[in-house]
Amino acid sequence: MARCIKLIFLIVMLLLYMLPVYYSIASSFKSLKEIYSYPPTVFPQNPSLQGYIEALRKQDMLTYLRNTLFVAVVATIITVMISVMGGYGLAKGTFIGKIALNRLVVMTLFITAQVIMVPLFVIIRRLGLINNLWGLILPAVYTPTGMFTAIQYMKDIPDEFLESAKVDGASEWVIFWKIVFPLSKPLIAALSIFSFTWRWNDFVLPLLVVNRRSLYTLQLALAVIQGEFGGTPWNTILAFSTLTIIPTLVIFLLFQRFFMRGITAGGLKY
Repeated sequence: MARCIKLIFLIVMLLLYMLPVYYSIASSFKSLKEIYSYPPTVFPQNPSLQGYIEALRKQDMLTYLRNTLFVAVVATIITVMISVMGGYGLAKGTFIGKIALNRLVVMTLFITAQVIMVPLFVIIRRLGLINNLWGLILPAVYTPTGMFTAIQYMKDIPDEFLESAKVDGASEWVIFWKIVFPLSKPLIAALSIFSFTWRWNDFVLPLLVVNRRSLYTLQLALAVIQGEFGGTPWNTILAFSTLTIIPTLVIFLLFQRFFMRGITAGGLKY
């Protein structure tokens, strides 16, 4: 009986989540007249690609897509490398202040992004990164969640592997690239998904840093479409929204077999 209740609850929650997603995608193929019709239609009566055509042509979506891809990919690569290297050093290193630095990482988990927005903007402006895509990348390459996850993952790598390599004369750099990095594939996959999704969906930082239309990201461009032409082109907005979720969906499908291993890394056995 309990299992049936849990299954019903899971199905209901899944439907509550998927119905808005489905309606958004279905409505992207409707005309404006059909979107405003009452009662609302479940399926498009006369499917049209007008919303997608408007999004690709008039909204200059390819430019926004290029900007967002550049920011998301470059920031993800840097974030993953910093997290993996830093996690290895703080988990396996032997140096003065290691415990203090580990505690500092934990403390930064409790600092919300909104708290540091003002000083972050001041730093970005003084560095001359306003209206620069690097201003969207460099300020966020360190993530407390990514560093903390990497530290916990590295602690589960057996010390015997590292000691054996040191006995054979391997340097720390060789140990990291030949042993630690290959064993960290689940961690890298999980961090890549989280980081890419975060950068792809980020709206606040681009809003602070960018005010040139040619440098807009997808999320920022989506926010300014409403009312831009004297009205709200909901079919274009919904088509725009549908196109923005495709890359994150593809990334997740490509790395899903590593995803659960990465987020449950504490239970891995080598």
